Amino acid sequence: MFFWKRKKEEITFEEFSYTKFAVWLNEILKNPLPVNVKGINFNLYEEEKENTFGVQFVATSSFDSNDDDWACDEVFSSNENMYYFTNENGWEQTLKEVEKNVKTYLEKEEYSSVLKKYEGIGLGFVDGDLIIVYKKDK
Repeated sequence: MFFWKRKKEEITFEEFSYTKFAVWLNEILKNPLPVNVKGINFNLYEEEKENTFGVQFVATSSFDSNDDDWACDEVFSSNENMYYFTNENGWEQTLKEVEKNVKTYLEKEEYSSVLKKYEGIGLGFVDGDLIIVYKKDK
């Protein structure tokens, strides 16, 4: 299920699986992120094939819950190592489902503490608004 060693056209798209999503994210988070990380964002992409999507992990050098531009201050990215999946419920429902799964990850997974040490976590389609799913108490 690790896509970074395969060409995009070789990927078999399947319905979203929380287990596979968690394995993908764990693989990224088991390595240290740059020291200047302040925020985490999950970029969502609509792929060329109908009803297919990709999630990309990005670490940023800033976080501002009032200005979505923080998500552009990238210091680390999973690049082409994205979690790809299908969803026939449209982009709005897909966004809600990914949000729910990121929140589930933050509640129960081994590396959730790694993510929660940063100022905030967002997600959204790259051409849309961000949803803040976690904001650290100051």
